[in-house]
Amino acid sequence: MKIGVFDSGLGGLLITRSLTYTLPEYDYLYLGDTAHLPYGNRSQESIYQLTRRAVLYLCKEGCGLIIIACNTASAEALRRIQQYDIPAAFPDRRVLGVLVPAAEAAVTAAGQHGQIGILATASTVRSGAYLREIQKLAPAMIIRQQEAPLLVPLIENNEPEQIEPVLNRYLEPLIA
Repeated sequence: MKIGVFDSGLGGLLITRSLTYTLPEYDYLYLGDTAHLPYGNRSQESIYQLTRRAVLYLCKEGCGLIIIACNTASAEALRRIQQYDIPAAFPDRRVLGVLVPAAEAAVTAAGQHGQIGILATASTVRSGAYLREIQKLAPAMIIRQQEAPLLVPLIENNEPEQIEPVLNRYLEPLIA
C-alpha cells in the first residue's frame, strides 16, 4: 500500500520521516503545497478546496491512505473530505488528520486535570477543533489557545533567529 502525506508546507516531512522509520514496509508519497502557504489566514472554503485537490491528487496517484499532516487543513477540511469527497470518488480509500492524535498526546502529557496551551494558525484557533477534541477526552482540562500567524512563515523560510522573540510573544498570554 502507498501512503500519501499532505501538508500545506514542509512541516509534514517530519511526520513522513517518522512514518517511514516506524512503518518501512509501505511506500510513501509526500505532497507539500508550498505554492499556497500559509493556509492559516485563508477562508475555510479556500482551505477546503486546496486540501480537497491535494487529497484527490494523492488518491489518483494510488495512495490507499492519506494523512493530512497540516493542523489547519485537518481542522477546516478533513471532516468534509472524509464524509463527502472520498466516499463519492474513492470509497476504498481513507483519509486521516493529525488533530485527534495531537489532542490525545496533549491530554496524555497534561494528565486529566492539567492545562494545555495551543499555539496554532488563526484558522485553526477559530475553528475550535482542538478545544472540542480535548474536551471530549478531558472535560475538566484548562485550555488556552493563541493565534501564532508568524510562526509558520518563519519556520518555512528557515529564519531561526527570528523565531525565539516571536514565540516568546505568543507564549506570554498562555503562561500568564
